[in-house]
Amino acid sequence: MYQNRQTDYRVNFANGSNVSVEIKCCGQHIGEIKFKDREEKKCPACGKKHQLRIDYNHFHMSQFSPE
Repeated sequence: MYQNRQTDYRVNFANGSNVSVEIKCCGQHIGEIKFKDREEKKCPACGKKHQLRIDYNHFHMSQFSPE
């Protein structure tokens, strides 16, 4: 069911804390982001940037198209 998604995020945690987010874009695993504010990965196939932003008590995952 989830294997066919073109873009997907998987949050990894250990000892009850979020530690990283794995990113899949264009159907391929493109890398992992540690929980640091504004850390990002760029997809080598389409050029989209995937960015993690940390806020007060939550986080955001955003995609930005190439310019």
